[in-house]
Amino acid sequence: MKLYVAGMHLGGAGYPNAANTLALLRNKSHFDVVEYGAWLPVDLRLWAVAQGGKLQLLLFLIRIFWGNLLSLLRICRACSRENAPVYVPYPSLFFLWFVSFLPKKFRPFCIADAYISIWDSMFRDRGAAQLGGFVARLVCRVEARSLRAAALVLVDTQANKTMFIEAFGLHPDKVLSLPLAIDEKCFNSIEAVDPVKNDSVITVLFVGTLIPLHGIPVLLDAVRLLSSEHRIAFRFIGDGQLASDVESFVGKEKPEQFVWIREWCSLERIACEVSSADICLGVFGGTEKAARVLPFKLYMYLAAGRAVISQSLLSVPEGAPSPPILAVTPANAESLADAIRTLADDAALRHQFAQDSKVYFHECLSNASVLRAWISNIATRFSSRNMG
Repeated sequence: MKLYVAGMHLGGAGYPNAANTLALLRNKSHFDVVEYGAWLPVDLRLWAVAQGGKLQLLLFLIRIFWGNLLSLLRICRACSRENAPVYVPYPSLFFLWFVSFLPKKFRPFCIADAYISIWDSMFRDRGAAQLGGFVARLVCRVEARSLRAAALVLVDTQANKTMFIEAFGLHPDKVLSLPLAIDEKCFNSIEAVDPVKNDSVITVLFVGTLIPLHGIPVLLDAVRLLSSEHRIAFRFIGDGQLASDVESFVGKEKPEQFVWIREWCSLERIACEVSSADICLGVFGGTEKAARVLPFKLYMYLAAGRAVISQSLLSVPEGAPSPPILAVTPANAESLADAIRTLADDAALRHQFAQDSKVYFHECLSNASVLRAWISNIATRFSSRNMG
């Protein structure tokens, strides 16, 4: 079966799902993948574009507009010769906006990545404006129209599936939650943790974009609470909207056991950092978006077999149980600091979490699970529609 790829897509270490999914389908499935879109620069970050000024944003939107329009024309021409499903990687909204103006009988069978809602990120996650404002309502309507033009919308967790259905009026049968695809080879080869490491320095690692979802103030306050315990060392990797909070923290507190790596790191560098860590930190952003996601970094931590601490409010793909993490409730600095102390003091417990993490990843989140979801759901649905 042919699989056409459409739109202007994000890739690189910041947005790895589409590239990893396509590599998986090319190498491990019966799909014949044909590219009719284009990849944006690997160093492009949407949050950086949004903060880069009006001219930079305008140039980006012009590029996205014409690139997606050209991609749609190529897809329509290809589908006129041979009908095939069309995979639209993130951000799929722009391509689907053009598709939504086609008569329904002429629309391609679009499988749309929607793991990160543009409206949700702009107006709920980042707090850029009031949800009831004109711009927020306009973006919500544009995204709803775009997503309703897709035959199938892909999300990463059951809670996100519910959000997309309720926020954008999607039919439940048109939304599928499945695991994200990661570059497993970078993390599967990481050696198991030392089960007897008790008296040396315990390295606590945080990786992620500095946005409210991750609970950056909670993380920094926990570091402050543990600043007198020199056996615990923190390493933060990331940049983003709340980078100024980290700058202020470092300038004011001058923490001795705290390293902030702000520049963008390759996947291989991140894998090396995870390999050197004893404890890895997830998200602590509370009850909104943070409670609906299972971010890439948790996939990486679990694949590497590391003890993970994250907030108790989270969601997983369809059919997956809750992951083996040390969950903190509530998601505040005191609870997080206590959880870090617990794992720092108990090497056996860290080792057990690490072992369980590895097993959980391979059973519930691995690329084999992604491939099964594509073959059992997506290929079957397209074939059924054509036979119908």
